[in-house]
Amino acid sequence: MAYLWCETNDAISSWLAGLSPGSPVYLDTEFMRERTFWPQLALVQVHDGQAIRLIDTTKISPQVLAPLFRDYPLVMHACSEDLEAIASFTGAYPAIIEDTQIAAALSGEDMQLGYQKIVQMLLGVELPKGATRTNWLKRPLSEEQLHYAEDDVKYLPEVTNLLRERLAGLGRLAWWQEECERLLGQASQQEQPEDAWRGVKGAGLLPDDARAVLSVLAPWRNRMARERNLPKSFVIKDAQLLDLARARRSDRGMLADVGLHPKSIRRDGDALVALIEEGRRVAPPPPLPGPPDAREKKLAKTLRGKVGQIADNIGLKPDVLMRRRWLESLIRHPDRVPEPLTGWREDVVTKPLLELL
Repeated sequence: MAYLWCETNDAISSWLAGLSPGSPVYLDTEFMRERTFWPQLALVQVHDGQAIRLIDTTKISPQVLAPLFRDYPLVMHACSEDLEAIASFTGAYPAIIEDTQIAAALSGEDMQLGYQKIVQMLLGVELPKGATRTNWLKRPLSEEQLHYAEDDVKYLPEVTNLLRERLAGLGRLAWWQEECERLLGQASQQEQPEDAWRGVKGAGLLPDDARAVLSVLAPWRNRMARERNLPKSFVIKDAQLLDLARARRSDRGMLADVGLHPKSIRRDGDALVALIEEGRRVAPPPPLPGPPDAREKKLAKTLRGKVGQIADNIGLKPDVLMRRRWLESLIRHPDRVPEPLTGWREDVVTKPLLELL
């Protein structure tokens, strides 16, 4: 199947006008994010069941392409980052998704099974990986890039149909739908400013007073990264944030001592000093949960054994049923079941574990 190169709004509008309402569209994206906060969507590969289109999003209007993501079920593989790139381009997340990586996991495969491996496993086709790490924003794209992009959706309909048949035979199509809805909900969930400090590596080791300062600095760093469209580490590195939070002084000299670039100090020095002083006046947020104690470790070992038994009985990998953080949360707060352990997992694994607890 030869791909069609699309780089005009008229071509996209004409194609979308001819698509059957509600028909599934098999999709992948290529984007760049090395030096920006927001992913820069460079290419959208689409298989509509009849033809493959490679859509040059450097020339297409987001408003023209938006109906594709809004009005049609999108079938993708390992799509969490693709969802963010789509939302960055169009301003909204897709309405309906089906993720074939999730489908493979629910049919008994590894949870992180890659697209190349699943194509080889199900269809016996070996795909090249050469163009994985390239500059997708550079034009013109090379023949290697174009064929790589085409391959990313060429086999997706066939893979999807085989996985759908597997899940139907296992009675797990509803599980797949639930997990895809959960993934989409998590992707579109906005980070709360008061939780920003939790994402700073090493935050859990800070004393109360430094954690209070960090709880003020981290939301500011994240907001600046968004406004300036820079990676968070380009604004201030995690290690520097921790040093600022622990500092006993609040002046420009201290900012230089922790290694901030002179340009950063000129631009943000006054704001950082004011934030540090503000952080010394606020109450610290509750600390992050500490490591499991001896009792919790013993319980976790017992429960992991039970999870393994259940997984073996129903032909799933244990980490598809239960993640470590869910298990630790269940042990510490059995009256507050983590959201992923509701739904289809409730009867399969959550209730048996709660009975043991």
